[in-house]
Amino acid sequence: MGLFKQPKPRGFRHEYMFIDKRKERLAEIERRAKAELGMGEAGTKGHEKIRGMFFDATRHARRRRDRKLAGGFVLSYGVIIVLLVLLFAVWKLLLSL
Repeated sequence: MGLFKQPKPRGFRHEYMFIDKRKERLAEIERRAKAELGMGEAGTKGHEKIRGMFFDATRHARRRRDRKLAGGFVLSYGVIIVLLVLLFAVWKLLLSL
């Protein structure tokens, strides 16, 4: 071993023992599909764009979205029962006067 010709250290190469190649392949396919659709990275709300694509596919989902966007007051069974109980209480109160 000379002073000027020192051997280079062996390179470090770490191979994982437990690796899921299928998971990596699926992640790569998903990344490429997002790039093709122009959705960008995961932080750009790309999942909402995909969800919107499937809303028009079914009638019930479309109706549900339209009702929600209309902002109309929807009476559920619980609201109807509470209103009936209140109406009955007011009626009893008026009869007792």
